Amino acid sequence: MDKQLWNKCVEFHGHHCPGLAIGVRASLEAIKALPINFAENEEIVCVSENESCSVDGVRVVLGCTGQKGNLLFIKNEKQAFSVFNRTTGASIRLILKELPEMERDEMEAFLLNEPDPSKIFDFEKPHFELPEKQNFPQAQRPAKKA
Repeated sequence: MDKQLWNKCVEFHGHHCPGLAIGVRASLEAIKALPINFAENEEIVCVSENESCSVDGVRVVLGCTGQKGNLLFIKNEKQAFSVFNRTTGASIRLILKELPEMERDEMEAFLLNEPDPSKIFDFEKPHFELPEKQNFPQAQRPAKKA
């Protein structure tokens, strides 16, 4: 795990926890699977099936935000994330597996450092199509004075 990236996520979220680790790890696995980079605009879209601590990991690692229109929610209360690459059409859905009981810090370390991602997530195709672009209007800028 990239400690600098983890520290950036913790700083954004306000504390470290297994929930944040879930979102960070899911995002890193999506980056490897698709392959994608940090979303500067709406080229990467994440549909989260929960609104938990994990979503802050998605915000920091993937660059998906509600303000850009590339972070959307389906309230299934599942730790599942569908990630789409608008440029290539590639997509993946990551679903957190039921994990064995562990202490909080042990769980966080496992989520961040387990070398085999298939021990953490099931990987499948999303069960829905790529959401349409939000096409938010550009902010009006005041005219420059001569």
